[in-house]
Amino acid sequence: MKSLTSICAAAFTIACVGAAGAQDNDADAKAKAKAAAKQLATMTDEQRKLLNTTPVSADRYPAPPSPNYGPRRGSISFTDTDPGPTIGGTLTMDPAVDENGKRLDEAEAGITMYMIHWGLEVGKPGVADDAGAGDLGGDCMGFRDTGHVVMAPAGEAGDIMSWEIPQGTVVPEGAVYFVGHTLYGKIHNLGKCTQTPITNLIE
Repeated sequence: MKSLTSICAAAFTIACVGAAGAQDNDADAKAKAKAAAKQLATMTDEQRKLLNTTPVSADRYPAPPSPNYGPRRGSISFTDTDPGPTIGGTLTMDPAVDENGKRLDEAEAGITMYMIHWGLEVGKPGVADDAGAGDLGGDCMGFRDTGHVVMAPAGEAGDIMSWEIPQGTVVPEGAVYFVGHTLYGKIHNLGKCTQTPITNLIE
């Protein structure tokens, strides 16, 4: 059986590559999402349990220099308009704010990218033990991800970010959240992540 270290490494590889690929086109993004789904699908139940219940350590994912900031806490939102088992609709998230809730200048703060990932269930089933008890102090417990969904250069963020998830999008097996965070260069700012459950509209 794979070691926990190798499992974590495999699960996070696509996300790390995604940070460096700000110019990826839609085909590349879809290929990464497909690879993400395959990564999850090939995990055994035991591997998945280990992955979902083991905290991400600071030495593996160091925080950006302080002070650092993430998207506005609790601002990520998704509305599914696909009535079937797949999803599609509008995904939004507010940009970073300071301690007083004031909109930041990303260039001045050092933020280079906003990114949203598929997030796995972590801990006990359900969301009750997830919010506000996250990895590295973040506003989420769902950063056991398998690749990015969407991203936006910080310079293009505006006052609110909005993406259209194509109708018919298949949610990777085991993914239950959209998880958003900032990047400082190649550093994923996991301590300042925020999440929302993926609510699937089925008529």
